[in-house]
Amino acid sequence: MPKRGGGGGRMRNWKADNEHFEHDDRAHNPRRVSFKPGTNKGKNKFNSWKNNTKFLLDDDVDMGASGGQGIRKPFRGRGSRLGSPAPRSGHGIDRKIVMSDGFKLVVIVRNTVPNVNVDADMKEKMKLVMAKRYNAATKALDLTKFHADPDLAEIFCALFRPVIMLAAIDIIAENIPDLEALNLNDNKLHGLEHLKILSTKLKFLKILYLGDNRIPFLGSLDPLKSLPLVELYLKGNPLQNRFNDHDIYISDVRKKFPKLVRLDGAELPPAIGFDVTEDVNLPPRQQSFLIDPAGQDLVREFLTQYFAIFDSESRQSLLEAYHEHATMSMAANYLTNDNRNSPTTRLNQYISNSRNIIRITERESRRRYLRSGKLQVVSFLSDLPKTTHDLMGFAVDLLVFTPTMIVLTMNGLYKETTTAGTPTRSFHRTFVIVPNTGGGFSIINDMLYVTNTSKEQEEIAFKTGMPDMSGPASASVTSATASTSASFTNDQQKMLISTLGQQTGMNDHWSFNCLQETGWDLQRAMFIFNQLQSEGKIPPEAFIK
Repeated sequence: MPKRGGGGGRMRNWKADNEHFEHDDRAHNPRRVSFKPGTNKGKNKFNSWKNNTKFLLDDDVDMGASGGQGIRKPFRGRGSRLGSPAPRSGHGIDRKIVMSDGFKLVVIVRNTVPNVNVDADMKEKMKLVMAKRYNAATKALDLTKFHADPDLAEIFCALFRPVIMLAAIDIIAENIPDLEALNLNDNKLHGLEHLKILSTKLKFLKILYLGDNRIPFLGSLDPLKSLPLVELYLKGNPLQNRFNDHDIYISDVRKKFPKLVRLDGAELPPAIGFDVTEDVNLPPRQQSFLIDPAGQDLVREFLTQYFAIFDSESRQSLLEAYHEHATMSMAANYLTNDNRNSPTTRLNQYISNSRNIIRITERESRRRYLRSGKLQVVSFLSDLPKTTHDLMGFAVDLLVFTPTMIVLTMNGLYKETTTAGTPTRSFHRTFVIVPNTGGGFSIINDMLYVTNTSKEQEEIAFKTGMPDMSGPASASVTSATASTSASFTNDQQKMLISTLGQQTGMNDHWSFNCLQETGWDLQRAMFIFNQLQSEGKIPPEAFIK
């Protein structure tokens, strides 16, 4: 044995060149097998990982394990951890062969998957097996434990090999293109990425069984998401063990396969959602929506009065519109980061007062940006830039209309009249209105959102314009009211003119002009009429019939 040096250094005093360890034939044969002792103890543990990987690739084994001179390298089999014992041969030859040096030969057998060449002969055998497993009445093919079929005993035909599975799919697509049900239970399937071709090869497949396989995650089913499956079987797969709540498991599976009505042999409750398989024409767009037509007059009158004051020189008169304990908040944001660099589109005055609760997380800060009481609300509104709203472009929705509460939302555009460049802004506003003690209505909650306009909004902003109802009739229209009405050929337009005239008191000529300017939208026409009437811009002759 080598001895340690007297100076406390590492082991340096090896034996002479002609002295070797037992069974070391270096002096006689330059080509040798080296037995290296394990010297990594206490060193970087990752070095052993690299060595183990090389061992797995090289299939190097310790032929002298029984002699104790070397360290046996770890073994990792399929499904086992690193360092588990190597599998032994079952053929009775392990340690039966005695080597020339007197040691017994250790025989180690590892399992591996054979190389497969899917030729025409193999495909023909697969086709014959599929033929006996196909049920023409139900258009179902049972490939359960396909590799164990007696007719395939002489060949390796495991469907967990992608090349074999793809060959099987090609055979099915060629011979059973209208297949509706496929059973792939107990085939040791793991990865399913290659099965994404099922949606193109088997377009009528609606039932798929994948039970008792090795599918690890629910995400492994993503390649199958394009299949219109109505029934799916996944029992016996590791993916189920990842769910502690069965309802969550069902929900997550249905997110991937929304048409499912049966999962793991159990009927599913009807899904909540839309299932539109064909192109359907949507109803025509409406400028406004009223949950109750009875609220039309109230909404029109409220908005006309409110924005007439809001766009005036002083907003102090809005005190009468708000409840004593009203609350109001405003949020602002940019559509794109580029808008911040443009002087005309900066939202500095809004951003500094924005109550964006996604960004403002402190409770005290949230309270500070919330205006409480009508004095604070109107004071805050008075500090905002002076505006002119595009009343013709308003989209108004009456969502709640009850004797105790009204919820009104709207979005539209406005210009800042006192800001350099008169920039156009886009806004969304929600009013919650309640009855007051005086027999009228007051705003109890007001939420305002402001942002910059998109290019599409800029193109249509203030383009329709106000109906010119303050001037005399056009020179081309000199005939009497009766002759004007006689020129109409559309009964619906006549009805709209009559309705507008009855509610506003205007004659047919002025009603016609108002409706024509507003695109024959009765609600918008009445809204504009009230706006101009409150400003005194409609002449007396408009009411002469």
